Amino acid sequence: MSNSRSEIENYDAPVLENGEEAQTGTKIYCANCIHCKLVPAPAETSGQFYLRVRCDAGKWKKKLGGEKQYKYFTVTRRSIAFCESYEPMGDSEEFLSDLRRTLPIRDEIYDKD
Repeated sequence: MSNSRSEIENYDAPVLENGEEAQTGTKIYCANCIHCKLVPAPAETSGQFYLRVRCDAGKWKKKLGGEKQYKYFTVTRRSIAFCESYEPMGDSEEFLSDLRRTLPIRDEIYDKD
């Protein structure tokens, strides 16, 4: 299904809760949003945990309605076209570049000590 030129020209960008027009045509990286939070998730062994990320604005949902959490080392891959709760923490290219350099390369177990 293709869009005609008039449909594209008449397209209204989504409006955010604060009344501002949302960015379109660019990816929004969840890792650069103020609502993307790092949380511990219990490991199989007592006293240990994994690092996970969640959206404290409640935008990451499972099909059955529960909250979706992502592995910390994959957070830079999570992107969407639009989010009405998106609040950037700065320049996304610079932030994501720094984050990619510091993220672990695989899921790691941490001790609670």
